[in-house]
Amino acid sequence: MNEVISKRIIVLLICFVLSMMALACEKSNVGQHQPEKPSEMMDLETFLQAVDLPENFSIGFDVSEVESVDFARVYKAVSLELDAGEVAKKLLKRPIIATEVYAQGPWFETGDEAFKEYLTVYDGGKSLGMDSGVVGGLSYSVLIGGKSISEKQAIFMGHDLSPSDNLWDRFKYTLKNDYASFADLSFMDHMDALAEVEKVLYDTLEFPELEIAEAYSMDYETMQKHYQLYTEAMSRYGIQPEKITFSKDDECYAFFFRQVLDGIPVINVIWQGGMTINSAAGGSDSAIKIAAGNSMPYTNVSVYYDKNGVRSIRANDLYEVVESGEKKPLIGGAEALQVVIDHYSEILLASETIVQSMELCYVGVPSGDHYQLIPAWVFCIMQAEEWMNQTDGAGYPIYSYDYYVVDAITGEKISS
Repeated sequence: MNEVISKRIIVLLICFVLSMMALACEKSNVGQHQPEKPSEMMDLETFLQAVDLPENFSIGFDVSEVESVDFARVYKAVSLELDAGEVAKKLLKRPIIATEVYAQGPWFETGDEAFKEYLTVYDGGKSLGMDSGVVGGLSYSVLIGGKSISEKQAIFMGHDLSPSDNLWDRFKYTLKNDYASFADLSFMDHMDALAEVEKVLYDTLEFPELEIAEAYSMDYETMQKHYQLYTEAMSRYGIQPEKITFSKDDECYAFFFRQVLDGIPVINVIWQGGMTINSAAGGSDSAIKIAAGNSMPYTNVSVYYDKNGVRSIRANDLYEVVESGEKKPLIGGAEALQVVIDHYSEILLASETIVQSMELCYVGVPSGDHYQLIPAWVFCIMQAEEWMNQTDGAGYPIYSYDYYVVDAITGEKISS
């Protein structure tokens, strides 16, 4: 009898232990699916209402304009290769009078003093048997009466959208936002001009899918205002300003494009890498190391268009996709912003620091002889500085800009 009781006790103990182990496993499994941070459970707007921001740190973008997706692919890509001969044949309007091969790629010249064209097709130095690193695009310029857009209008605009804190920007003569966006100019409606530009980009050059990042209507009055700011800036430093005269005939449109993959734009601003990206991010390669501070590729296409037609095209770092990875889940905007906030919470911010913008983009990461295009959350960070003009003793508030980039698959920072 005692033996039977003992066996029953042993069986009950075993059942009890197994029940406790099963309960522990169940709790463990439940815990694995629970979010570790509040940001994982919230949308961006709710998160910002609940989170405590560091001192001197603020959000300066419209949360309602931030778009996100749940899944995205990692792509293997190479620089877009353009056939220089075909581009010259289709794009140039006048007979070619001179050709050269430079480190950037083949160069062509057409026309005369009244109307002259210059074209360089970037091949990375392939034509010279070298590696110049300048690939995936071209430079095209039309000179009328010996003057190009870059020698006149573009002085007061620039060729890309990266914020700049250089000396002359402190005097405001390159501020893009002074110009209206998508406003009609006297020589042609902006939509008609855009249609002509897109015809050149897609039909003539056969560029991959692009979208308008920004568009500006450079009107006579605003250019005159910027020229005045320019002369004042030069005078403060004892520099003789270049004599430039404007008229209605100089009005033009400035269009800025960026490449698009699956509805997600490819980054079009300068940023610095500085982390190791693991293969778990979606690539087929081993971990990729990016030296801190290295400038990373950024896709930029800018076109100037005036009454004479396309006057300037600059295209850099366009990609051709050669392999598509599987779709992977992405972290949400709140979780990505939490990474940024955590970083700045560990820093004593002596001056105003603003998250000016936030956007989900593809970023190109060099990986051997190709690139991994990785979905990433890109944050533009502005930091205020006080700059003192030594000539008149006056103080001017200026901002420096930096980009904080978070891998949207792993949640890791991949910028320096």
